Amino acid sequence: MAALIVAVLYFAKPVVMPLAVALLLSVVFSPAVLRLERIGWGRIRIGRAGAVLVIGLAVGGVFAGTGWVVANQGSLLVEKLPEYQRAVREQLREPLRSLRRLERTAQQVGDLSQVAPNAEASPAKVEVVDGGSELVGFARSWAGSVASLLGTAGLVIVLLVFLLIEREGLRDRLMRVVAPGELRVTTTAFGDAVDRVTRYVRALALLNLGHGAAVALGLWLIGVPGALLLGLLAALLRFVPYLGPWLAAGLALIAALGSSEGLAVLLTVAGFLTALELVSNNVLEPWLFGASVGLSPFAHILSTIFWAWLWGPIGLVLATPLTACLVAFGRYAPSLEPFAILLGDADALPRAERLYQRLLARDVYEATALVAERTEELGALAAWDDVVLPALGLLERDRLEQRLDAEQLEAAHETLEGLLAELPGPEAPPPARPAILCVPAGGGWDETVCDALTRFLASLGSPARALGHKLSAELAEEVARSDAEWVCVSSLASPAGAARHLVMRLRKRCPATKVVIGLWGQGVEAATLHGRADAETYVVSRLAEASGRLRSATPPTT
Repeated sequence: MAALIVAVLYFAKPVVMPLAVALLLSVVFSPAVLRLERIGWGRIRIGRAGAVLVIGLAVGGVFAGTGWVVANQGSLLVEKLPEYQRAVREQLREPLRSLRRLERTAQQVGDLSQVAPNAEASPAKVEVVDGGSELVGFARSWAGSVASLLGTAGLVIVLLVFLLIEREGLRDRLMRVVAPGELRVTTTAFGDAVDRVTRYVRALALLNLGHGAAVALGLWLIGVPGALLLGLLAALLRFVPYLGPWLAAGLALIAALGSSEGLAVLLTVAGFLTALELVSNNVLEPWLFGASVGLSPFAHILSTIFWAWLWGPIGLVLATPLTACLVAFGRYAPSLEPFAILLGDADALPRAERLYQRLLARDVYEATALVAERTEELGALAAWDDVVLPALGLLERDRLEQRLDAEQLEAAHETLEGLLAELPGPEAPPPARPAILCVPAGGGWDETVCDALTRFLASLGSPARALGHKLSAELAEEVARSDAEWVCVSSLASPAGAARHLVMRLRKRCPATKVVIGLWGQGVEAATLHGRADAETYVVSRLAEASGRLRSATPPTT
């Protein structure tokens, strides 16, 4: 199916490409048309047709002004072209002389190695070339290109007029064809795509026009002829990603080289353009673009290559808007979701799943960096709740289902030991009979969470001690001997399993002990169990909740 769509886009380019350009322009000009429709005097309104006519005249005026600048400035440059040619020859005369000397030396060496002794030189071959026919062929080719461009522009204008006039009708028909019966999803997808594309095109146009004005003003102050034309070309060429800015800068440098007798003007123009590009790329673009169009950097490059291959230079201009629309629809349409995942700028995996994957891949550096980044944003306690606990839940699930081998378990254990070592530890060893005990409901990663919770509590001034995994009867007996006021049961598995059995044992053996059941990452099941808890039992699903409950019930040590 994808190959068929690409084939249609390629072979139907004379029709599909102007339609895509017209659609993009209709998205940009639709808000202006809507505003103009409401303008009127009394009961008289401009109406849809009048608004489209005004927009068309404005666009035509812009094109006419652009053509006048190109014609006026271009004629001046053509008149001074012989002077510029002589200036360029003077600038390049000495480097060209050196190259010619080097070329002659290489040719002499080659001739000496190839000419045999006593060999007669063959007569030189004379070929008459009809230069006039080549000039006529070039003129015909150029005229054909201009005619094709004008024809495409005319088709775009016609399509744009009809798209603006029949905007609502065409939108309704498209929605019914794309997703009948799913108006809510389709409307949201269309709105998201239009908003992203409109914001991107407006910001790009504002940035490029400002850049072109700055180039024109700077070159005029430096004294480069044709500054207005070069600024206009700089603004237009910047719509072509990657290649356009380099081409515009090259034209400006050539003009500077031909208009001066030294290198001072050339170096001044080069420095000015470099500084302007740095300001545009690092200051103006982040400020004007604001929110992203939803594409990753890889998607920008890939879409540029694909659409340039498909539609040539016009494809370079349309690459980002078309791909942004595809990604926007992929967020709502299941059939297009792979494009949103592969090309979008959103994380393909949640942080917890990314950490889980790093643990399975034995990537200690990436796993540690992921937790450290989240710790810097939220703090250690919130980072564990947000990233580490859900990843441990996935590990515990796969461990119980025996999906992990011994090497994966060992690598994950070593990485988590390193993450525990990064947590703030207690300033002094916990007392022999602390008021808080953390006990694991099962083996595996329940013990890791117990160790982490005791470290968090100790850093907050509430010493606690973690017990190792044992049988539930042995854990209940050890809790009874400790006379602990509070016990936190750590469980990453289902609450219907070992955690409930351990709590029953603790209730029988230590009826006066208050119990906090930590069902980490099981918010829904924790809330269900909380409805059946008694006055001495509290159910939590996050370390922050457990820490707050235990600290409020036990006075911190001084």
